[in-house]
Amino acid sequence: MLRTPLKRDKIAFVMSRRIGDTLISMVMVQNLVKHGFDITVYSSHLTALRDWFPGFNILPAIENEQAREVLENFDIVIHAYAKDAAGDTLAWHPQAWVMNDWPIYLTLKPMIAIQLDVCREIFGIDGVSGDNGIALPAYATANVIRNRVVIHPTASDLQKQWIPQRFIRLARRLSARGYEVCFVVAPNERPTWEWVEKEGFDLVTHVSLSDLASWLLSAGLLIGNDSGIAHLASNVGVPTISLAKRRKIAMRWKPGWAPSLALTPLSIVPGGRAREALWKYLLPVFRVMRAVDTLARTVSGTPRAFGVAGAPARAAGISRITTSLIPMPSDLQACSTIPTNDADASESLVLARAAMQPAVSGTAGGD
Repeated sequence: MLRTPLKRDKIAFVMSRRIGDTLISMVMVQNLVKHGFDITVYSSHLTALRDWFPGFNILPAIENEQAREVLENFDIVIHAYAKDAAGDTLAWHPQAWVMNDWPIYLTLKPMIAIQLDVCREIFGIDGVSGDNGIALPAYATANVIRNRVVIHPTASDLQKQWIPQRFIRLARRLSARGYEVCFVVAPNERPTWEWVEKEGFDLVTHVSLSDLASWLLSAGLLIGNDSGIAHLASNVGVPTISLAKRRKIAMRWKPGWAPSLALTPLSIVPGGRAREALWKYLLPVFRVMRAVDTLARTVSGTPRAFGVAGAPARAAGISRITTSLIPMPSDLQACSTIPTNDADASESLVLARAAMQPAVSGTAGGD
């Protein structure tokens, strides 16, 4: 049974294996530590990013066979999801919490806001903020190339991944406008994506998550699927455009630190399940380009500005990365109008109809 946590409690937070969930959960950790709670964080991702999160007690992820030995001396063990638990912790620890089992964690609002709700309602603290404690290490250079657009074309689930050839078409259009476009993937994904180099675009990989974070600082904008890298980019101050298969996913999981937009598919197919299955066919390139223009206008004249005019590098000149206070337009209102003569929109309709047929051959979504 859930009990009221006390500041004298020793609390372990066993983080998710996913980087986006981990960075968001650190909002809760940051606020609890700030208010005097004793928290030890277990995470392989944060171990790699330890230099970026000074002042926290961060240890490597717990192996299943070590779970009882490591966690039995903690009064409370927190998990975002049941699948994050090490070994059989949920079976034997009397205060092993799974936040995703709580109604408060399932509300339809941004995940950062949900972390703040947990701090207020479960831990009884006020004066909370969306800051997760990230700070620039001394070796990280915050010089941003205003016209650099980083495309992250992969995701943890193939169903969450937009059509690869549309990423290439997007890259071509951005390049034609004067943007410097490059792709970034994980080392194990590189063999699958080396073909983008033949299309004339750089393909970047970083073995170290800390090196990746340092490199992302140079980006003016990141465009990608609903993924952890989008959250990392936002957390280090990069404006983002994320592509999501459902509006509810976009509302809850849109990166929430730097200015961002989240795009969802056109509502031209009846039924939520059908739209979810076909979402990647229903999100044309022109909408992403329109989102680029919308976001560029929104951040113009701010430290987060990006664009192609002159494309000078700018120094952030900060040691602490803070939550953006720039008001954002409605994502769907700003980017969802369908031009009747746009080839992308016509292609989306054709591909969606083709994908609904029981037998389909060929390579839908290609150039």
